Amino acid sequence: MEQDAQTDVLYDFLYRDSSRITSYYAQIFGGKLTSLENTDTDSSTRDTGGKMDLGLLGGDLKSGKETSQSQTRTIDPHDLIATDVLVQLSSDNRLNINVSNAAHGSLVLTTGTLLLIDKTMLELAAVVLESEAKEAANKARSAAEKASARAQQRIIPMMRALILPSGFLLRTSDGLDVVGTLKEDGMEEPISSYYFKHGLAGLASVHLIGIKEEPSHAVSLPPEKMIGMGQAFAKALQGLVFPSGAITVTPIALFREI
Repeated sequence: MEQDAQTDVLYDFLYRDSSRITSYYAQIFGGKLTSLENTDTDSSTRDTGGKMDLGLLGGDLKSGKETSQSQTRTIDPHDLIATDVLVQLSSDNRLNINVSNAAHGSLVLTTGTLLLIDKTMLELAAVVLESEAKEAANKARSAAEKASARAQQRIIPMMRALILPSGFLLRTSDGLDVVGTLKEDGMEEPISSYYFKHGLAGLASVHLIGIKEEPSHAVSLPPEKMIGMGQAFAKALQGLVFPSGAITVTPIALFREI
């Protein structure tokens, strides 16, 4: 039996932040959609007949008996929740396509070539950085070079101790770099599979909907305090993973149209 409605565009979701999407759906539509029910009813009439004889009047007696049969299907909404939310956000003009000028905390939409990096690759990168740090320390001559080498060496053990998140970089057609972190359970397939399929080329024509993250002012804390030390390390790690000048976005969905 065919569905009542079909869509002209299919969305191939590479990543979904399901908890956020479900939360937005509940806020927009007044509740969480758990299932859909579609009921089809078929009706038919069966004639029954007999003879009647009432003196002067006579003839055939007919009556109809109507029967009906219904079939109810319970449908898992699955991607319907995500598509409904994204379409509604777009129709409400909530999505800012100018990522550069978008305000902190606003929803943005942009398109580009997607590159992914998982925590395994970051761990391998730590091994390479450790080797480079040792080489830089051996070659350092000036006080500035030695200080830089020491700072790099201090980052390595922290990288090993930290549970590194997976991340993405989306390079737009105008050369803008949009970056962010990913939840592992939000990926449609393991990030490592994209390395084998696309290599250094990345995946083209990928749409990103997310929340722009741009603090209105920097809060500097004393480096001798634990939170200040963590802040400095986080900044150094971000500089190692993502290109300078990149725009940070918390992704809600990464998808392409097919």
